[in-house]
Amino acid sequence: MRKLMAAVAATTGLVLMLVTGAPAIANGGSGPLDGLDYVSLGDSYQAGYGLNPFSNTSPFAGDPNGCYQADGNYPHILAAYFGLTINDQTCSGAITANIGYGSATVSPTDPNVILPTLPDVSTLQVTLSGMTAPQLQSAGLSADTDVVTVGIGGNDLGFSSIATACMRLSVDSDPLYLADKVGAFDNCKDYFDDPVNYPSAYLFGRITDSVAPRLATTFAAIRAVAPNAQVFVVGYPQVAPNNATDACFTDPLTANSVPYNGVDLQFLHDIEQQLDDTIEAAATAANFTFIPTWDQTAGNTLCTPDPWINGITLYLNSGSTCDPDYLPADGNTDICVKIGALHPDEGGVLEIANIVQESIGGWAATRGITASASDVTQGGQVVLSGGGFGPNETVQIELHSTPVVLASIPASATGTFSTTLTIPTGTVPGSHTLVARGLSSDREFSTPITVTASGSSSGGGASVLAEGGMDASALQLVGLIALLGTTLLAGGAVLVLRRRQTGTSQSATARR
Repeated sequence: MRKLMAAVAATTGLVLMLVTGAPAIANGGSGPLDGLDYVSLGDSYQAGYGLNPFSNTSPFAGDPNGCYQADGNYPHILAAYFGLTINDQTCSGAITANIGYGSATVSPTDPNVILPTLPDVSTLQVTLSGMTAPQLQSAGLSADTDVVTVGIGGNDLGFSSIATACMRLSVDSDPLYLADKVGAFDNCKDYFDDPVNYPSAYLFGRITDSVAPRLATTFAAIRAVAPNAQVFVVGYPQVAPNNATDACFTDPLTANSVPYNGVDLQFLHDIEQQLDDTIEAAATAANFTFIPTWDQTAGNTLCTPDPWINGITLYLNSGSTCDPDYLPADGNTDICVKIGALHPDEGGVLEIANIVQESIGGWAATRGITASASDVTQGGQVVLSGGGFGPNETVQIELHSTPVVLASIPASATGTFSTTLTIPTGTVPGSHTLVARGLSSDREFSTPITVTASGSSSGGGASVLAEGGMDASALQLVGLIALLGTTLLAGGAVLVLRRRQTGTSQSATARR
């Protein structure tokens, strides 16, 4: 984390912003991915819900637009670090339908008094302030999009509703909201983990039957609209600790409270873990890169000495509106909850940024092309490897200055390739350039190479023998000598050509 903090502080001052509220720079700058188009998608964990300042103009204008997209969220930190040009579409409260399902649809879940009913088609988001978004998040994508991060699924599960339902006044009392809406239960696990008596509330089934197919269709829609993008799916951090006990409980009317008993905290942990595993499986099936944050945040959950997750801060309200930085609980202004409850705080956001930065940085290091040799003879071979192209797109490889197409090959699902090239025998010896261009993304990378002659004559003439056989010019010379009937072959010199030792060249230039 120290490396990212130093780098971000040096380039944009975003680390200072996390403390002082100074505005962020999010339009790209100097960095290893300078100028590439970056679109961030997802929900409140990506938007930085709870951090200040937040924008009323992104992803769309409105005061307040209800997305609570923070200037210091991890997508903005990454954009500044890598020099990316960011289009941040993240919005608190988003579900997969708000990103977009494409042409595919999935069946809605059964209505439930606690969990939200999910739409079976793409749906414009109604934000936490009641404003309707003007477009789907996927409208920010295009064939020119280079990098995408997406984090989604928690609101499809209904995590906020679940967390509200499980709150209690004391460690021994019934969950209050659940008792009001459904009935008295010792633990909310008794309701959400009972497929026989409460099938529509059964969370493990909801993940399998409803969330998983929506993730799959949403990821397919992202790929369809952004065919050349490298897509990174970011998993959720741990919120509730493993092996929780009742000792973690704190009164809900205290600041940063944890109003859950040990049974329900453990249940919340287990449910979130299954959700995270499901997101990973969907990302892998879509050939996207999954970035886990689960293990890295295990030591900083609720109830730990140094939590990266905000607890719940609320107050009982007698007015018609909540104080600034607070929202009505379940739309009821009788109880106002501080924005950012059960979400990463500044330290948690910076840690997630660090984790995602490492993954994107690894991909960035593969961009460009590398030849296995800096020198190659006429007719010789060289291995060319590269990365940074669109998934599965055709890469055309040329030898310049006068372009000669050497190969057209498909890139892998991660935009990489490796192939053996043969240098044409008629190539003029000297300095040349190998150029690889993606025919769909138009990304282009190059590396220099020196072509050496395959042989030369000396003295009165020679039979030209090349390692591995004679090339065309040598064969022509032998034929000419035979035709003239000379005795040069019998008494002349013999010139043996040897291939030069090869080295490794590095990628020299790159063009998006």
